[in-house]
Amino acid sequence: MLTIERLLRLKKYPLDEAIAELKRLQALSKEEYLHWQEKKKWELVRFHHEHNPLYRKLVGSYLPNSWNELPIVTKKDLQRNPELLISEGMKKVDLHLGSTSGSSGIPLKFARDKFSHAITWALILDRYHNVGISSSDLQARFFGIPLAKSAYYRERIKDLLMNRYRFVVFDISDAALDGFVQKFKTTPFRYLYGYTNSQLTFARHLKKKGLTLKEICPTATCSIVTSEQCTAEDKVFLEDVFQIPVYNEYGAAEVAFLAMTDPMGVRRLSNETVLTEVLNEDRTETEEGQTGRLIFTNLFNTAMPFIRYEVGDYGAIQTDPMQIQDKLIDLQGRLNDTVMLPSGKVAAGFSLYYVSKHLMSTFGYIQEYQVQQLSLSKFRFCIVTDRELDNSAVNTIQTAFDTYLEKGLEIEVEKVQFINREKSGKLKHFISHLSQGGK
Repeated sequence: MLTIERLLRLKKYPLDEAIAELKRLQALSKEEYLHWQEKKKWELVRFHHEHNPLYRKLVGSYLPNSWNELPIVTKKDLQRNPELLISEGMKKVDLHLGSTSGSSGIPLKFARDKFSHAITWALILDRYHNVGISSSDLQARFFGIPLAKSAYYRERIKDLLMNRYRFVVFDISDAALDGFVQKFKTTPFRYLYGYTNSQLTFARHLKKKGLTLKEICPTATCSIVTSEQCTAEDKVFLEDVFQIPVYNEYGAAEVAFLAMTDPMGVRRLSNETVLTEVLNEDRTETEEGQTGRLIFTNLFNTAMPFIRYEVGDYGAIQTDPMQIQDKLIDLQGRLNDTVMLPSGKVAAGFSLYYVSKHLMSTFGYIQEYQVQQLSLSKFRFCIVTDRELDNSAVNTIQTAFDTYLEKGLEIEVEKVQFINREKSGKLKHFISHLSQGGK
């Protein structure tokens, strides 16, 4: 078995140093921590202003004296060739490279220096340990998977090596969910991890069958929901049907692991690695406990300037006078609908992310996208892109839908200048206009 710790060490990430630094920070008093945070954030700003051309351009020739005068960085600011955004003097061998899902409408390639990536993983492992999970525990993974052969088998091999079994969420019809039940009956999973909407669908199926997860899989100890908003009502329902604790994970791939509920049910911010701000629409700070735009600063990433970075979510925080990890008491992120298809197949709305990834590999660049289901067989695909959509591009979109949903769907492609967002600030990548009866 290849645990994440072993993998990071094999790839020369300084995990041991990161774990030591994390423990040092967690041993600080709140006053000591706040002093460290203030010093650390300005060290980061000065580094990027000196070594990162993009950040220097965003800030201007001179640094302001006030933190609130620094610019808010958005995905659009960073949506370009990442090699042009990486701080001077950094080599590819020193970096961790990745990309966002594009589920918020704007895919983004990003880079972190290796220590920044290592301390992010040190924090994830720490939070998981707090809820009784280790990296060697068998995971039931509710995620999608690329369907291109090479990428598909690469993910399957990775799952095998990392001791996890993937329940692919492209098909969550009753027949597919019956297969999920049988797998849980015969496999000693330790915990569930994955999309909120897909776990809710599985829980509803169990409830309809008069089953609980704990009775079909006694080894399961908890579930972690991620990537999609999990409301308080959703959490209560999942815990009732699963009969195990449900923990809510919140992150943004490009920034960091941002928050997770602790064993007491409190969603703790990742203050060890991230500075969190909540701003009004006029960019002033909200009163404590009031909901506003969530702004994050990765305090360790020297590769790219994720400083006062806006992820597109709204939320509220409450200061903890004792612990260094403050509380995220409100989060208004994305909610995903379910895709219902003429064949009777049902798929998670997040399946459309894999359509977008397919298109990205063909087009090379998509600014924003949104899929709307108008009827069982008809979809509107709205796309913001600089290139013209010729017949070849339209055919590519049709092929993507054929591959990831099913053949025979009518796809209306519309090139638009912009896509309206929700009140929460998120751009939903999928919206269903079907009634509850599916018509």
